[in-house]
Amino acid sequence: MTETIMSPSDLGVRLFSTPPADFDPLTADQRELLAYGFPARPDQDAQRPLYTQWKRRVSRNYTRIEPVFVRNTDKVHGPMRGPSAEAESTGPAGSHKANATSTNWSGSAVFAASGDSFKWVEGEWTVADPSDPSGGKTSYYSSSWVGIDGWGSPDVLQAGTESSLVNGSKRVYAWWEWYPDFEIAISNFPVSAGDTMFCLICATSTTTASIWLTNDSTDQSVSFAITAPSGTTLRGNCAEWIVETPSVGGSPTTLPDYGVVYFDDAQALANNAGWVGGNTGTPITLVNSGGTALSTPTLEKLDLLKLTYNDV
Repeated sequence: MTETIMSPSDLGVRLFSTPPADFDPLTADQRELLAYGFPARPDQDAQRPLYTQWKRRVSRNYTRIEPVFVRNTDKVHGPMRGPSAEAESTGPAGSHKANATSTNWSGSAVFAASGDSFKWVEGEWTVADPSDPSGGKTSYYSSSWVGIDGWGSPDVLQAGTESSLVNGSKRVYAWWEWYPDFEIAISNFPVSAGDTMFCLICATSTTTASIWLTNDSTDQSVSFAITAPSGTTLRGNCAEWIVETPSVGGSPTTLPDYGVVYFDDAQALANNAGWVGGNTGTPITLVNSGGTALSTPTLEKLDLLKLTYNDV
């Protein structure tokens, strides 16, 4: 894999100031929250589920890490591919659609109604521990992430964790990507299989966003603001919670046995429709070229999604 350490400025990334020791995010105004890299405060009444989650997160005493970024120039995640890749006609945000299949995505996607768009997506998951399902290959790749766009749009704003077996060695790390740019790994943010991760992505315009990643198993966090690749704008037509096989060297990869991944607190926010639960949209099953299901979603409750590896 071709890896290059990048400065934040070269990536269009802005890091945040360290808050003073007596900073209290619960009483700070929105300008202070944004200046110090905290997510904006959701409306306590109109966006109660998001506010409850926000309060729980910002009240936690995370150790903040100043991220080191590594661009992986032969690896991309990118839009949904396969049988259902053409977006269905969309109704109101949160409307339930028929099951979908994909050759690289599995999970759940919710759509915004015409004239509306998503600006906020969040979710919590346990980092998968990948294993070789057959012994027949040397490398397997899987990613767990939350994002906006990518089904029916050419861009994807996404962040999550990688759980792969590369030439027999496990690789587990955090990353982000604003496709069509490449994956950007966060090389100094410790992540291990079994850790509980949380990610919140907030689009602040069609070309800017902030990302907040926490490792609740180590009480560490990173946050930063990013800029879209040149010529790319966020459509906000869908939000999603996904286990995926990325592309390496321009070619599809093979899914490892990741066991089970749960996405909890799967929530999104649309400009007009407001709060949307992650399981009110379309469940997506990852299939191979022959149509056999490799990764299957189960909608457990409004904001809880279970993804299961299928041993074939």
